[in-house]
Amino acid sequence: MAQLIILLLVIHFIIAYQCYRYAQLKGYPVGVFSILGLVPYFNLVVWIYLLFLPELEPFESQTHSKQQPL
Repeated sequence: MAQLIILLLVIHFIIAYQCYRYAQLKGYPVGVFSILGLVPYFNLVVWIYLLFLPELEPFESQTHSKQQPL
């Protein structure tokens, strides 16, 4: 029984790390998604959500595209 609990904890923390990594790669708030990734039974939903979210554009590219004349 202890081995099962250890296995589930390891899987839980791997998914939480993946939430942190994908939030960092895509430009989303790392702290928010890391905390949500640590919530049991909710971390898998957050991870799948991050997989399908688009990457955020940097702030500089958004302001430059709006300032260019047509």
